Amino acid sequence: MRLLHTSDWHIGKALRNQSRRADHEAVLDEIVGLATDLVPDVIVHTGDVFDSSRPGVEDMRLAFDALHRLGGVAPVVVLAGNHDSSALFALFETIVDPTSRVTFVPKVRRPRDGGIIDIPTTSGERVRLAPLPFVHSHRLVEFLEDPAGWAGDYRDGIRKIESMLGRGLADGWNPATDVAIFAAHLHVGGAVLAHSERGPYVKAEYATELDHLPPASYAAFGHIHKPQALPGGTVTGRYAGSPIQLDFGEVGEAKTLVVVEATPGRPAKVTPVNLTAGRRLARFAGTIEALAATAESYANSLVSLVVRTDKPAVGLAEAVRAVLPPSAEIVELDEECAARRTTVLSSADAVDINEEGFDDLLDQYLSERPLGSSNVTAVRSTFTALLATVDAATPASFEIEARIADVLAGEMPVDGPSAEKGG
Repeated sequence: MRLLHTSDWHIGKALRNQSRRADHEAVLDEIVGLATDLVPDVIVHTGDVFDSSRPGVEDMRLAFDALHRLGGVAPVVVLAGNHDSSALFALFETIVDPTSRVTFVPKVRRPRDGGIIDIPTTSGERVRLAPLPFVHSHRLVEFLEDPAGWAGDYRDGIRKIESMLGRGLADGWNPATDVAIFAAHLHVGGAVLAHSERGPYVKAEYATELDHLPPASYAAFGHIHKPQALPGGTVTGRYAGSPIQLDFGEVGEAKTLVVVEATPGRPAKVTPVNLTAGRRLARFAGTIEALAATAESYANSLVSLVVRTDKPAVGLAEAVRAVLPPSAEIVELDEECAARRTTVLSSADAVDINEEGFDDLLDQYLSERPLGSSNVTAVRSTFTALLATVDAATPASFEIEARIADVLAGEMPVDGPSAEKGG
């Protein structure tokens, strides 16, 4: 039995407002061509067909065209990922042409409700596929029949679903003819991220563990964009990864289509096949002279550049464009100018600066004001007393305040003529 595993197309993805449609068209043509040459028995897509839960019409046309062409080669099973809309996938289930041999799986189903998909092969073997589309945390209760488990965490809920699917695979199992495949859009603890995945769903609380997976000849995973074998080496399975470099977190990654050959009762043979279509992503940081020396290496690439200059450069974008090959597309261009660089001083670089104290500043202020000598002395004395209370973190207290309080309380007569007049 031969299976092809692809994932995470993210059709509709843009990179800093740069459309990736041409790259998707090219790599989907490549995948269909490889499928035609390899003649698999089944093709599995493990989720995130689209980059948005509300894909545009042209994005849906592109996806349907590619899936229809793959369905002309072999039966195709497509899981909903966290970027996909399960409601939209449920609609696809009802409108897809049965002759296309494309099956959409919008949500997890119990084995008794069609949660296990049986696919016969021309060689007489039977593929038993247990699909686990992405499950949002608020949808877990649908699969937890015991209300006591509703308060559990996400990982515990996923473990129970995986156990349920494992029992479904075992039910009616024929060891002479059956090959078990587990397919999921899920984060496995220990997998290496590409850092272009949607953050909330690749945290530890969303991760499952390898020992929770149903027994299978091959575990097909989507969700992580970096192609890789499942961590630990104890389970035969892979993340197919994204077919093109989706973001600059994926610079340098070789993208793959996974070919799996499995026989009942024997370990599967897993072979990643490199995908070459679609523009790669590249980064550059250095002088314009260094860029010119390596410019040809950026042909047919989407490039993020940081150009280092001694002083602000006029017409930098035009100068960069002039040295790059025509097929290189500038996505980001920043200038790192030495003349504008801010230097952070350490304690060793500290400069001894003699700053004037408050007393000096007050003396300077008073010298510029027409006050009598007695008034200057009183102001300076009051200011010094205030500073002392600040340093000691105690309330300030002055004799004049106490005298005013006594007068207001009627305990002390007001001196002078104004008292006699009631002033």
